[in-house]
Amino acid sequence: MNDAIVFCLMGLGIGALYSMLGTGLVIIYRGSGVINFAQGAFAMYGALTFDEARRNGYVRLPFVDFLPTRTLNVPLAFRLADDGLSTAAAFVVAVAMAVLLGLLAHFLVFRPLRDAAPLGKVIGSLGVMLYLQGVAHLNFGGRGRLPLSVVPNGSFENFLGLGRTFSEATVWVAGIALLLGSALWLVYRYTRFGLATRASAANEKGVVLLGYSPQFLAVCNWVIASVLATVTAIVVGPIGGSLTPLGLSALVVGALAAALLGRLQSIGVAMAGGFALGAVQTLLGLWSGKDWFPVVLKSGVRDVVPFVAICVVLFVRGRSLPVRGSVEERRLPISPVPVRVGAHVAVWGVVVLVLSLLLEDSGRTTVFALALTTSMVAATIMLSMVVITGYIGQISLAQMSLAGIAAFLLARLTSDGSVTIGSPFPVEGPDLPWPIAAALGVAGAVVVGVVIGLPAVRIRGAQLAIVTVAAAISLQSLFFENSSLTGVSYGSPAHVRPATFFGIDLASTGDSGLLDRPAFAVFCFVALASCAVMVANLRRSPTGRRFLAVRANERAAAATGIHVPRTKLLAFAIASGIAGIGGVMLGFKQNDVSSAGFVYQASLAYLAFAYLGGITSINGAIIGGLLAPAGLVAASSNYLLAGTDFNQYLAVIGGAGMIITAIVNPSGIALTLQPHLQRAGRWLRSRVVPAASDRSPVDTAA
Repeated sequence: MNDAIVFCLMGLGIGALYSMLGTGLVIIYRGSGVINFAQGAFAMYGALTFDEARRNGYVRLPFVDFLPTRTLNVPLAFRLADDGLSTAAAFVVAVAMAVLLGLLAHFLVFRPLRDAAPLGKVIGSLGVMLYLQGVAHLNFGGRGRLPLSVVPNGSFENFLGLGRTFSEATVWVAGIALLLGSALWLVYRYTRFGLATRASAANEKGVVLLGYSPQFLAVCNWVIASVLATVTAIVVGPIGGSLTPLGLSALVVGALAAALLGRLQSIGVAMAGGFALGAVQTLLGLWSGKDWFPVVLKSGVRDVVPFVAICVVLFVRGRSLPVRGSVEERRLPISPVPVRVGAHVAVWGVVVLVLSLLLEDSGRTTVFALALTTSMVAATIMLSMVVITGYIGQISLAQMSLAGIAAFLLARLTSDGSVTIGSPFPVEGPDLPWPIAAALGVAGAVVVGVVIGLPAVRIRGAQLAIVTVAAAISLQSLFFENSSLTGVSYGSPAHVRPATFFGIDLASTGDSGLLDRPAFAVFCFVALASCAVMVANLRRSPTGRRFLAVRANERAAAATGIHVPRTKLLAFAIASGIAGIGGVMLGFKQNDVSSAGFVYQASLAYLAFAYLGGITSINGAIIGGLLAPAGLVAASSNYLLAGTDFNQYLAVIGGAGMIITAIVNPSGIALTLQPHLQRAGRWLRSRVVPAASDRSPVDTAA
């Protein structure tokens, strides 16, 4: 019993982090109506700024050098001291950086998105998160840092008479969190600023009549939340070990759970919820080491706690969560009806075949063969996002995780326990033929996708995005990194046997050892074209029209006789199946699967480029596939701009692209280019095939 109590108390450290980040989420939602998925990224950048200034004296700005010249550059960093700053000076620098991030987020992103549709605000928030992750990776590197503690890090002997030593830092961290949380509760409860913020969340027009500016209140709250995130990460961060750009950003899931427990309104409940989550996670960490604990849950059970809390809160109280009283919001972009699908498939099929034959073992340009298949696989996965987000308006951040489910099942079901060079650890399996294994993998993705989509019966928009990002992180630790379920040792890949079709080898690797076989490129195109035709037929069918009706207005759709919950779950099933097909093709392309290929950040990157291409159309998914990491656009940039390592800028470009697209052109690139491409097509057809009315009688007789 003493061990359980001590471990619960040890959870106050990570619980303090959840509490303070959750408090920041409540503050931002009150001030601007945004559920800020980038709150963890704010904490990450502020903490790394503090550590860099303290160690090396550098201050690295959250920008990249976008000027192509070598003589004129954008200033990215400056040095304040040769041997590093003092703790106090570094703290001031980090707080100043937090203020800058809060100001930039409001004025450059969320003020322009004030009247946007819920999807636009979520995309803007995810764009900020992805952008900060990319900039942090460029500025601070991707390796973890071990920051120095700013609080005493000794230990108490026989803490509270429980017979165990206890970290002194945990006590300090919990005390500081309680102090800051109490101060903020008092500010928002009793000051005029706090009362005005609360009133603005209820009715912005009424606040204007009282003489307050909602935009001024919003920017103040963004700055407060950003500073709070930075201070929290500086104080609490060292308890969790090394700091990485991705690791700290992922902590937003626990913070979202804490904020939702407080209904995005109560700082006090969010604080208590954060501490409770930390205690439960640490206690489960203790129990998972016991013999009686289920083996399948030993890996990653702690990471499931926020997901379960989020699902319970949203499912039970989702309809009662507060809605901000603001001006009218714009609707999602239109979803065009696909036309001439067969002609497109025929033309682009010939293009893919010709390109794959020309690029095979072609020297430097062989890299485009890999980029071609990468773009087609990415476009297939992005088609699932077109269905779930573009057609029915549900925001899913777990599509790459669903693709991973299918890929892992494919690898496990086709395995026979043999050892390969790439997979030195044997993976036991039933050695099924690949079509059966692929079908079962896709079916598994559908089942998991429907389970993830169950909360969509009661919620939608940003709240559903919270569920899906939590589900993606849970799947990462509970399934992909769980050797008892996948049969794959953590960190090692599982081999995927190449597919064959009536004796034709469809392997992605050619005789030269490169991923450039034309047969596999055709295989990828067949999978992509099949999914595109299916999505096109879905859009033109009565089911597609029901999807769009639910997207436009759920109450109106229900009034016309549409069964909204059933329609939502059907959309999740179809989208999950398409994502599963993409995952199967990704497994065949890479020849193996591993947990590193399906982290939740991959879903964010794919969503970024799908939204940039046009989330409501098939053409948007195709363009998104071209823009995807290691796709044709990235390969072309690396080829034409040799030495620039374009791939390292993809997160920055994707994040910035999401933000700009959400603000300037929510329809995406595809719908913007569509009228111009249609005019070009009509002009070309008129030149190649003259109209019958333009021919002379002699020509006609001939």
